[in-house]
Amino acid sequence: MTDRAGLPDTAPGSRQPSALAAAVHSAPPCGVFAVTGGGAGLLAELLTAPGASATVLEAHVPYAARSLAEFLGGAPEQACSAAAARALAMRSFLRARALGGDFGFAVTAALATTRRRRGADRAHLAFQDAARTRAWAVAFPPGRSRREQEAELARVGLSAVAFALGLAEAPDLPAVEAAGGALAAVVLGERSHFAGGPFDAVLPGAFNPLHDGHRAMRADAARRLGATSGSGARVAFELSVANVDKPPLDYVELRQRLAQFASEEVVVTNAPTFVAKARALGGVVFVVGVDTLARIGAARYYGGAPAGARAFGEMRELGCSFLVYGRVMDGQFATLDDLALPPELAAMCAGVPEADFRADVSSTALRERERGQAL
Repeated sequence: MTDRAGLPDTAPGSRQPSALAAAVHSAPPCGVFAVTGGGAGLLAELLTAPGASATVLEAHVPYAARSLAEFLGGAPEQACSAAAARALAMRSFLRARALGGDFGFAVTAALATTRRRRGADRAHLAFQDAARTRAWAVAFPPGRSRREQEAELARVGLSAVAFALGLAEAPDLPAVEAAGGALAAVVLGERSHFAGGPFDAVLPGAFNPLHDGHRAMRADAARRLGATSGSGARVAFELSVANVDKPPLDYVELRQRLAQFASEEVVVTNAPTFVAKARALGGVVFVVGVDTLARIGAARYYGGAPAGARAFGEMRELGCSFLVYGRVMDGQFATLDDLALPPELAAMCAGVPEADFRADVSSTALRERERGQAL
């Protein structure tokens, strides 16, 4: 009896790793792999099997925390997590596309170790291609040695890759997946943004999670901008799939973030910087907190002050401006008046007084509270 790859024995998990590796190498797709230390056995199985160069474009092992943060473009909140694995797979996929490949595959694991660690031994796997994100969770039984865990991780990792390539049955693991759909073109950089309707202003954010402070700021901005223009202002939330300080969003993460919005208009962009947002969206008003504006004004994001000045000049020529709300920074409530901004940026800004609006809730604090409750 043979399966779709022409190999014997189709029962899930019954193949030897070498047979799975051969099946993967026989398929046309190729990609980039990333493992965070645990999962190195998967790379060994792939690279020691004949035909590896047909599948593996690159392999990365961002082991140290700093290495992982640099590879992702930002430090994950938890290194061994489903979100981190999906972000690794997305980053690997984007690298694969640059090399003419098809997919990214990632493993992040917390295996048996000599140091004390909170939480059980576990691993997360993720596969990313142009069409969808797939992810799996692995829980290791207590008492397994690291060698045994690594061997199991190599086996299930190969099974996951083979399944994602249509060569085998799905691994018997908890799984989640999401398709890119109409948003895939934005994620892939083939389209600058996707919007369901017209808008005059955008409130950018990661919305992880969306909270009442976001909604209150949007409502206040709509009222203020509507009064200025003499007509109702349409303020949309803006969610970028790319960010200069954070890992890129995969399809699962993107769908989860978008599911938070009810009837509010959302614009999805692939614009990590504000000058990129301005080029994509045209002459809009950016509704931002003062903490975000401080980062916008930082010369390090532009490669120096002269390049920053040119970027601000371009935004102003495009017709952009900023409506700025106060936020708590370094333990103190700060407003636009408290910032020392480049003059080219300051000329585009209007501030909202603390007496008119203040909402101190933050997504970071909400996530920290949720993690604390889960422990």
